[in-house]
Amino acid sequence: MKKGLFSLLRDVLKIMSSAVIVILEVASPSRAATLGRATTNYLTHCGGCHGIEGVSGASFVPQLRETVGVFTCSEEGRRYLVRVPGVSMSLIRDDQELADVLNFVVFRMGGASTPPGTKPYSASEIHDLRADPIVTTDILKARAMVLQRSLALCSVSGK
Repeated sequence: MKKGLFSLLRDVLKIMSSAVIVILEVASPSRAATLGRATTNYLTHCGGCHGIEGVSGASFVPQLRETVGVFTCSEEGRRYLVRVPGVSMSLIRDDQELADVLNFVVFRMGGASTPPGTKPYSASEIHDLRADPIVTTDILKARAMVLQRSLALCSVSGK
């Protein structure tokens, strides 16, 4: 019982410390509010499967931390990140809020895997792409193919 409580407290502290770090790293109050909301939306809608720090457990759920940015090396990969069912059919219906979450994932969680000069997602881009979600019976195969093509175009070393 104590071990379970300790794990829960540790996870709560990780969430709180991550939120504090994000807010402290941001110079502009309006930008801090955007990142704060994007972080909260990520934790609420994505973190349960992808992990609160972008590191999912050993499962079919992809890890995001230091890896997701390579998808932006190709236009196909960039579109994939929006069209994947968990994003395109997200309960976050506001396109700007979803763009903020994707930008948080790509730029903050993606870290060094995101190439310099990567364009942030816009609300209009999200609106257009989520209207055409990926339909497949094998999302893992589709992801692997998109990732392979993105990696071939990526100039990020070691990714």
